[in-house]
Amino acid sequence: MKKIALLLSAVLALLPMLSFAQSEQESMNWPLIRDSLFPGSPEIIEDDVVTLISPVRALDAALVPLEIKVNVRQDDPNPIETIHLIVDNNPSPIVGTFDMSPNNGVANISTRVRVNAYSPVRVIAKTADGKLHMASNFVKASGGCSAPAGADDLLARQRMGKMKLKDLGNTDTRMLQLLISHPNYSGLQIDQVTRHWIPSDYVSDVQITLEGEPVMQFNGGISISENPTFTFHVDAEKRGKLKADVKDSAGREFSSEWDI
Repeated sequence: MKKIALLLSAVLALLPMLSFAQSEQESMNWPLIRDSLFPGSPEIIEDDVVTLISPVRALDAALVPLEIKVNVRQDDPNPIETIHLIVDNNPSPIVGTFDMSPNNGVANISTRVRVNAYSPVRVIAKTADGKLHMASNFVKASGGCSAPAGADDLLARQRMGKMKLKDLGNTDTRMLQLLISHPNYSGLQIDQVTRHWIPSDYVSDVQITLEGEPVMQFNGGISISENPTFTFHVDAEKRGKLKADVKDSAGREFSSEWDI
Protein backbone atom coordinates (compact mmCIF):
# COMPACT_ATOMS: atom_id res chain seq x y z
CA MET A 1 0.00 0.00 0.00
CA LYS A 2 2.84 2.35 0.86
CA LYS A 3 4.50 1.65 -2.51
CA ILE A 4 1.22 2.41 -4.32
CA ALA A 5 0.85 5.69 -2.42
CA LEU A 6 4.41 6.68 -3.27
CA LEU A 7 3.84 5.82 -6.94
CA LEU A 8 0.59 7.83 -7.03
CA SER A 9 2.32 10.81 -5.44
CA ALA A 10 5.06 10.63 -8.05
CA VAL A 11 2.51 10.51 -10.90
CA LEU A 12 0.55 13.45 -9.46
CA ALA A 13 3.76 15.42 -9.09
CA LEU A 14 4.54 14.81 -12.74
CA LEU A 15 1.13 15.91 -14.06
CA PRO A 16 1.77 19.67 -13.83
CA MET A 17 5.10 19.15 -15.57
CA LEU A 18 3.46 17.14 -18.37
CA SER A 19 0.70 19.72 -18.75
CA PHE A 20 3.27 22.52 -18.76
CA ALA A 21 5.37 20.79 -21.42
CA GLN A 22 2.32 20.37 -23.65
CA SER A 23 1.21 23.97 -23.15
CA GLU A 24 4.60 25.27 -24.30
CA GLN A 25 4.21 23.47 -27.62
CA GLU A 26 0.60 24.33 -28.41
CA SER A 27 -2.30 26.50 -27.36
CA MET A 28 -5.93 25.50 -27.57
CA ASN A 29 -6.86 29.16 -28.06
CA TRP A 30 -4.49 29.88 -30.93
CA PRO A 31 -6.59 28.45 -33.83
CA LEU A 32 -9.57 30.62 -32.85
CA ILE A 33 -7.39 33.71 -32.38
CA ARG A 34 -5.67 33.09 -35.73
CA ASP A 35 -8.95 32.66 -37.60
CA SER A 36 -10.48 35.79 -36.05
CA LEU A 37 -7.45 37.93 -36.93
CA PHE A 38 -6.70 36.36 -40.29
CA PRO A 39 -9.84 34.90 -41.92
CA GLY A 40 -9.24 32.44 -44.69
CA SER A 41 -6.26 30.82 -42.95
CA PRO A 42 -3.40 32.55 -44.80
CA GLU A 43 0.07 31.11 -44.32
CA ILE A 44 1.93 32.44 -41.27
CA ILE A 45 5.69 32.13 -41.66
CA GLU A 46 8.02 31.65 -38.70
CA ASP A 47 11.27 33.26 -39.82
CA ASP A 48 13.77 35.96 -38.84
CA VAL A 49 11.82 38.94 -40.20
CA VAL A 50 10.53 39.60 -36.68
CA THR A 51 11.94 38.72 -33.25
CA LEU A 52 10.24 38.80 -29.85
CA ILE A 53 12.29 39.42 -26.70
CA SER A 54 10.50 38.53 -23.47
CA PRO A 55 11.30 37.16 -20.01
CA VAL A 56 11.00 33.40 -19.53
CA ARG A 57 9.47 34.07 -16.11
CA ALA A 58 8.04 37.52 -15.42
CA LEU A 59 8.96 39.36 -12.23
CA ASP A 60 5.53 41.05 -12.27
CA ALA A 61 2.69 39.51 -14.29
CA ALA A 62 0.99 42.92 -14.57
CA LEU A 63 4.12 44.56 -16.02
CA VAL A 64 5.69 42.11 -18.45
CA PRO A 65 8.19 43.86 -20.77
CA LEU A 66 8.09 42.86 -24.43
CA GLU A 67 10.43 44.02 -27.17
CA ILE A 68 9.66 43.52 -30.85
CA LYS A 69 12.56 43.77 -33.29
CA VAL A 70 12.30 43.60 -37.07
CA ASN A 71 15.05 42.84 -39.54
CA VAL A 72 13.89 45.04 -42.40
CA ARG A 73 14.00 48.81 -42.62
CA GLN A 74 10.99 50.95 -43.40
CA ASP A 75 12.65 52.32 -46.56
CA ASP A 76 13.15 48.79 -47.92
CA PRO A 77 10.97 47.66 -50.84
CA ASN A 78 8.99 45.40 -48.50
CA PRO A 79 8.60 47.22 -45.15
CA ILE A 80 6.48 46.35 -42.12
CA GLU A 81 2.90 47.63 -42.36
CA THR A 82 1.23 46.13 -39.30
CA ILE A 83 2.30 44.36 -36.10
CA HIS A 84 -0.08 42.22 -34.04
CA LEU A 85 0.75 41.36 -30.41
CA ILE A 86 -1.01 38.37 -28.85
CA VAL A 87 -1.07 36.59 -25.48
CA ASP A 88 -2.92 33.34 -26.19
CA ASN A 89 -4.22 32.60 -22.69
CA ASN A 90 -5.32 36.09 -21.67
CA PRO A 91 -9.06 36.82 -21.28
CA SER A 92 -8.56 39.31 -24.13
CA PRO A 93 -5.74 37.64 -26.08
CA ILE A 94 -5.25 40.28 -28.77
CA VAL A 95 -3.12 42.81 -26.90
CA GLY A 96 -3.19 45.23 -29.79
CA THR A 97 -2.31 46.15 -33.33
CA PHE A 98 0.39 48.63 -34.35
CA ASP A 99 0.16 50.34 -37.74
CA MET A 100 3.64 51.39 -38.78
CA SER A 101 4.83 53.95 -41.35
CA PRO A 102 7.84 54.93 -43.50
CA ASN A 103 8.58 57.64 -40.91
CA ASN A 104 9.67 54.99 -38.39
CA GLY A 105 12.98 54.23 -40.04
CA VAL A 106 12.71 50.85 -38.35
CA ALA A 107 9.49 49.31 -36.97
CA ASN A 108 10.86 48.16 -33.61
CA ILE A 109 8.36 48.42 -30.72
CA SER A 110 8.59 47.91 -26.95
CA THR A 111 5.76 47.92 -24.42
CA ARG A 112 4.53 46.26 -21.21
CA VAL A 113 1.60 43.85 -21.00
CA ARG A 114 -0.48 41.87 -18.53
CA VAL A 115 -0.14 38.08 -18.65
CA ASN A 116 -2.94 36.26 -16.85
CA ALA A 117 -1.70 32.65 -17.16
CA TYR A 118 1.31 30.75 -18.47
CA SER A 119 1.02 31.40 -22.19
CA PRO A 120 2.58 31.57 -25.61
CA VAL A 121 3.14 35.22 -26.53
CA ARG A 122 3.20 35.97 -30.25
CA VAL A 123 4.11 38.82 -32.54
CA ILE A 124 2.93 38.72 -36.14
CA ALA A 125 4.25 41.29 -38.61
CA LYS A 126 2.56 41.92 -41.94
CA THR A 127 4.88 43.14 -44.67
CA ALA A 128 3.87 45.26 -47.65
CA ASP A 129 3.60 42.17 -49.86
CA GLY A 130 0.83 40.84 -47.58
CA LYS A 131 2.90 38.05 -46.02
CA LEU A 132 2.60 37.29 -42.30
CA HIS A 133 5.77 36.66 -40.27
CA MET A 134 5.57 35.31 -36.71
CA ALA A 135 7.82 34.91 -33.68
CA SER A 136 6.65 33.47 -30.36
CA ASN A 137 7.92 32.79 -26.85
CA PHE A 138 6.44 31.04 -23.84
CA VAL A 139 6.10 33.32 -20.80
CA LYS A 140 5.61 32.04 -17.26
CA ALA A 141 3.38 34.52 -15.46
CA SER A 142 -0.08 34.46 -13.89
CA GLY A 143 -2.66 36.82 -12.43
CA GLY A 144 -1.59 39.90 -14.39
CA CYS A 145 -5.09 40.87 -15.55
CA SER A 146 -6.56 40.73 -12.03
CA ALA A 147 -3.58 42.16 -10.11
CA PRO A 148 -4.46 45.21 -7.95
CA ALA A 149 -3.56 48.59 -9.37
CA GLY A 150 -0.16 49.87 -8.30
CA ALA A 151 -1.39 53.38 -7.46
CA ASP A 152 -4.21 54.91 -5.42
CA ASP A 153 -7.32 55.23 -7.60
CA LEU A 154 -7.90 58.92 -6.80
CA LEU A 155 -4.29 59.83 -7.59
CA ALA A 156 -4.35 57.71 -10.75
CA ARG A 157 -7.48 59.48 -12.00
CA GLN A 158 -6.04 62.91 -11.19
CA ARG A 159 -3.01 62.15 -13.34
CA MET A 160 -5.00 60.45 -16.09
CA GLY A 161 -3.96 61.52 -19.57
CA LYS A 162 -0.68 63.19 -18.62
CA MET A 163 2.12 62.21 -21.00
CA LYS A 164 5.90 62.31 -21.20
CA LEU A 165 8.20 61.74 -24.13
CA LYS A 166 11.72 60.41 -23.51
CA ASP A 167 14.48 60.59 -26.07
CA LEU A 168 16.46 57.34 -25.75
CA GLY A 169 19.12 58.32 -28.26
CA ASN A 170 19.64 57.73 -31.94
CA THR A 171 21.86 56.15 -34.54
CA ASP A 172 20.27 56.08 -37.99
CA THR A 173 16.90 56.22 -36.24
CA ARG A 174 15.72 58.09 -33.18
CA MET A 175 14.35 55.97 -30.33
CA LEU A 176 11.53 57.61 -28.39
CA GLN A 177 9.43 56.41 -25.47
CA LEU A 178 5.89 57.65 -24.84
CA LEU A 179 4.63 57.30 -21.26
CA ILE A 180 0.89 57.72 -20.61
CA SER A 181 -0.59 58.09 -17.11
CA HIS A 182 -3.67 55.89 -17.03
CA PRO A 183 -4.78 53.16 -14.58
CA ASN A 184 -5.74 50.92 -17.51
CA TYR A 185 -8.24 48.92 -15.45
CA SER A 186 -8.87 45.51 -16.99
CA GLY A 187 -12.35 44.92 -15.56
CA LEU A 188 -11.02 41.90 -13.67
CA GLN A 189 -9.67 43.80 -10.66
CA ILE A 190 -11.29 44.32 -7.26
CA ASP A 191 -11.17 47.59 -5.32
CA GLN A 192 -9.12 46.77 -2.23
CA VAL A 193 -11.27 49.09 -0.04
CA THR A 194 -14.85 48.54 -1.25
CA ARG A 195 -14.27 44.97 -2.52
CA HIS A 196 -16.32 45.87 -5.61
CA TRP A 197 -15.29 45.08 -9.15
CA ILE A 198 -13.56 47.99 -10.92
CA PRO A 199 -15.10 48.57 -14.37
CA SER A 200 -12.74 48.30 -17.32
CA ASP A 201 -11.18 51.63 -18.27
CA TYR A 202 -8.16 51.48 -20.55
CA VAL A 203 -6.22 53.21 -23.31
CA SER A 204 -7.70 51.94 -26.56
CA ASP A 205 -6.08 54.11 -29.23
CA VAL A 206 -2.79 55.96 -29.59
CA GLN A 207 -1.99 57.93 -32.73
CA ILE A 208 1.47 59.45 -33.11
CA THR A 209 2.16 61.93 -35.90
CA LEU A 210 5.09 64.12 -36.94
CA GLU A 211 4.14 67.39 -38.60
CA GLY A 212 0.76 65.81 -39.35
CA GLU A 213 2.28 62.73 -41.01
CA PRO A 214 1.65 59.29 -39.45
CA VAL A 215 4.39 57.66 -37.39
CA MET A 216 2.62 54.90 -35.46
CA GLN A 217 -0.93 54.02 -34.48
CA PHE A 218 -1.96 51.57 -31.75
CA ASN A 219 -5.36 50.01 -31.19
CA GLY A 220 -5.79 47.60 -28.29
CA GLY A 221 -7.65 46.28 -25.27
CA ILE A 222 -7.26 45.38 -21.60
CA SER A 223 -3.94 43.52 -21.86
CA ILE A 224 -1.70 46.60 -21.96
CA SER A 225 -0.28 47.38 -18.51
CA GLU A 226 -1.14 50.21 -16.15
CA ASN A 227 0.45 53.51 -17.23
CA PRO A 228 1.13 52.32 -20.79
CA THR A 229 4.54 52.86 -22.33
CA PHE A 230 5.38 52.59 -26.02
CA THR A 231 8.92 52.75 -27.34
CA PHE A 232 9.11 53.42 -31.07
CA HIS A 233 11.45 54.85 -33.69
CA VAL A 234 11.48 57.91 -35.93
CA ASP A 235 13.78 58.34 -38.90
CA ALA A 236 16.77 60.35 -37.62
CA GLU A 237 16.48 62.88 -40.44
CA LYS A 238 12.91 63.80 -39.50
CA ARG A 239 12.37 66.96 -37.47
CA GLY A 240 9.35 68.90 -36.29
CA LYS A 241 6.40 68.70 -33.94
CA LEU A 242 5.55 65.23 -32.68
CA LYS A 243 1.96 64.82 -31.48
CA ALA A 244 0.30 62.01 -29.51
CA ASP A 245 -3.49 61.71 -29.60
CA VAL A 246 -4.82 59.21 -27.08
CA LYS A 247 -8.33 57.83 -26.57
CA ASP A 248 -9.58 55.50 -23.84
CA SER A 249 -12.49 53.07 -23.57
CA ALA A 250 -14.58 55.63 -21.66
CA GLY A 251 -14.43 58.08 -24.57
CA ARG A 252 -11.88 60.48 -23.04
CA GLU A 253 -9.38 62.10 -25.37
CA PHE A 254 -5.92 63.43 -24.51
CA SER A 255 -3.24 65.15 -26.60
CA SER A 256 0.34 66.29 -26.13
CA GLU A 257 2.98 67.79 -28.42
CA TRP A 258 6.79 67.97 -28.38
CA ASP A 259 9.43 69.44 -30.65
CA ILE A 260 11.92 66.83 -31.80
